[in-house]
Amino acid sequence: MVLFMTLADMARRLNQEYMASRRNQKNMPAAFFITDQNAVPEPEKIIARLPEYCAVIFRDYDHPARENMGRKLSQFCQKRGLTFLVARDIYLAEKLLADGIHLPQGLMHLAPQIRAKHSRWIITAACHDMASVLQANKLPLDAALIAPVFPTLSHPGGVSLGLSMVRKMTASTTMPLYALGGVTCENAGDLAGSGIAGLAAIRGFKD
Repeated sequence: MVLFMTLADMARRLNQEYMASRRNQKNMPAAFFITDQNAVPEPEKIIARLPEYCAVIFRDYDHPARENMGRKLSQFCQKRGLTFLVARDIYLAEKLLADGIHLPQGLMHLAPQIRAKHSRWIITAACHDMASVLQANKLPLDAALIAPVFPTLSHPGGVSLGLSMVRKMTASTTMPLYALGGVTCENAGDLAGSGIAGLAAIRGFKD
C-alpha cells in the first residue's frame, strides 16, 4: 500500500526529525506557504486545507489592494489557527495584527529593532548564500528560508543551492533553516537528514 503524502505532511516529517535532534528549540511551524497572486491567484484555497502546524507568509508586494487582501487572509488564518506573517512591511504587519514578519535578505539587519518592539513576533528572513546564513545566525531571528534549494519556476535558469550546500548551511548555524525554491512532493524526500527544519513554497502546496 502506498501512502500519499502532501507537501505539508513531508514538511512535518522533516520538522519532527529536526526537533528530535535539537534540545530547547523554540516550537516553529513545519511549513510556510508564501502567497503570490501570479502563481496562486486564489490563496484561500491553499490556506483552507493547510494543517495547523503550517504558517502563511503574505507577500504580494505589488497587489493594488494589498492591505485589504492581507486583512482578509489574516482573519482567515486566525480562524484556522494558522500562523500569519507579513513580508517586508512592519507597519502593515502591525496593522493586520500579524504573528510576525518575514524579511528579505537585504532587510534582515532590521531584526534587532523589530525584536525590541515586538518581542513575541516570529521573525524570519530570506537567505540566498552562505554569507547571509552566517549573518542571520547572529541576529535575533527565529528562522531563515534558504533559496533556491532546487531549480524553480520563479527564476528559470537560475543557479540553485543544491543538497550539498544545504547541508553546509544547516551545519553552520544553530538557527532553523527552511528549504524554499522548487520544492515539490517528488524532491522533498531528498532533504531528509539534511538538517532542514521544514519546507517553504509558493506553488508546492497546490497539489
